[in-house]
Amino acid sequence: MRPRPPRPSRPAVLLTLVAAAACFAFPAAAQERFRRTPPLADSQPHELSLPALRRVTLSNGLTVASAYRPGFPLVTIQLVIRAGEVDSPPELPALASLTARMIGKGTRLLSADDIENMLEGMGADYSVNVLMDYTVLTVHVLEEVFDRALFALRLMALEPGLSERELVALRREVYWELYGRKKDPEFLAWRQLLRTLFEGNPYRIATYAEDVIKRVTAKDIAAFYGRFYRPNNAALLISGNIDGDTAVKKAAPLFGSWVSRPVERDAVPVPPPNTRDRVCYVADPTVKEASIFAGNVIMDSSSEDFFPFLVLKQVLGGTTQSRLFMNLRETKGFAYYAFSETEFFRTCGVFWARARVTPETIVPAVREIEREIRALAAATALPAEIEEAKSYLIGNLPARFESIEGFAEWMARMVALDLDIGHWDRMPERLKLVNVERAADTARKYLAAKPLVVIVGHPDWISRHLGEFEALEVYDTMGELIKDPRKGESR
Repeated sequence: MRPRPPRPSRPAVLLTLVAAAACFAFPAAAQERFRRTPPLADSQPHELSLPALRRVTLSNGLTVASAYRPGFPLVTIQLVIRAGEVDSPPELPALASLTARMIGKGTRLLSADDIENMLEGMGADYSVNVLMDYTVLTVHVLEEVFDRALFALRLMALEPGLSERELVALRREVYWELYGRKKDPEFLAWRQLLRTLFEGNPYRIATYAEDVIKRVTAKDIAAFYGRFYRPNNAALLISGNIDGDTAVKKAAPLFGSWVSRPVERDAVPVPPPNTRDRVCYVADPTVKEASIFAGNVIMDSSSEDFFPFLVLKQVLGGTTQSRLFMNLRETKGFAYYAFSETEFFRTCGVFWARARVTPETIVPAVREIEREIRALAAATALPAEIEEAKSYLIGNLPARFESIEGFAEWMARMVALDLDIGHWDRMPERLKLVNVERAADTARKYLAAKPLVVIVGHPDWISRHLGEFEALEVYDTMGELIKDPRKGESR
C-alpha cells in the first residue's frame, strides 16, 4: 500500500489551504478523465466577509492599521518593520533575523527574564516572523489586558537591550535550528532553488546556512536596528474587538514619540527567470527517497497576473485531483506525492512543483513534471478545470481567515507590501474574473521558460543520472558546489 500523501507545505503567503485525502487506485482511463470532467467541490463556498481595513498615519510616519472584529475573544497587536532578510548586508547574512529575535530579549532597564515574566503574567503569546521583505512582531492577548500588552510591545521594540550576552545565547539557538532543518530534504531543495534562481540578486542573501551565524556581533545588531527600526518604516496593526478610533487613541501616546529618520535602501531588481536546462543535485547521504523541485521566477503579488496564476497553480498541482498528482502518483506511480506552490515577495514571486519519488524514478519524474508545465503553457487549462480551480480557491478563502493567525498574517502582508484592496475583501471577485483566455495568456508569460530543477538525493545515486541531464551541478548540504560537469570542475 502506498503511503498517504502529505499536505502541501505552507509558504508564508499562500492563499489556499489544501487538504490531502486518502488515495484510491483507478483504471488508467479513469485516471486521465479528470482533465475533462474534474470533480465538483465538496460543499458550496462560504461567503468571505472581512472587516474594513482602516489606516491612519501618525505625525512621525508610523502607520496604525486596524480591523475591528466585534466579539472576537483575542486581540492581535503586530508591529511590522519594512525590513527583512533581503536587507541584511551581503557579508552578514541572517542579520535581519537575529536583530528581530533580539527584540524581547530584554530592554535597557528590564532583563529577558523580566520580559518573559511580564508576557506570561498577561497570558500573552509573543512571536517573531522574519520574511524576505519585512519583519512582524506579534502579540495575541485577551482584550482585558490589551493596554498592558501594547505597552509591553512598545518597551520591547523601542527600548531593546541588544546585549552581547543575549546574542551569544541566540546565536547558539539559531545555529542549531538551522542545522536541524538540514534534515528536511524539502528545506534543502527549497533553499537551493532560491539560491540558484536568485544568483546575482539581493534576494539570494536569504539562503544562508548555519555557518554564517557566528559572524554577527552585538554592534552589527545595533547598527541594523538603528537603520531600519524607525516609525516611518513601520506599521502598528491591531485586530480584534478594538475599533479604529480606540486603536489610534491607545497607540498614539505610546508610539508617537518614536523618532523618525530617513531610511535608505537600494531597490531590489526583478531577477530574470531561468531559461536554460539546469539541474542542481544536492547530495544528502541521509535520504532514502529523492525530493524534486522544479520552478522559476514569476510576477509579484501586485501584478494583474497574480490571480490568474493562482488558478493555474491550482490546476497544475493544488490538490490530490490536480494534473501533477494524477500523473506522477496515480497514473505513473513515480511519486509518493506531487504538488505545485507559489510564494511572493515585494518585487517578484517564485513558482515550483515538488514531488517525493523513489531513486529509480528520478529522471522520468523530472521529465513528467517538465512535460506537465509545458503542456499548461502551450494549451492552458480546459474551462472545466479553470472553473473547478476557482471554486476551490474561493471556497477555501474563508477558512484561511477564520483562524486568528491566518487573519493576522494576511493583514500584515497587506500593509507591509502596500497591496491594493483587491487582496483584502475582493479576492473572490478577482478570482471569478479569471477565464480561459486570461489563464492562457498568463501561462504563456510565466510557464513557457524552462524550469530550474533541484534534486535532493543520496550521493550514490549521482552516477545513475549524470548522463541523463545535459547540465548537472552537484552541491553539498551547505549549498556549496562540489562538481560542475559543464566546466569539468570538482571540489
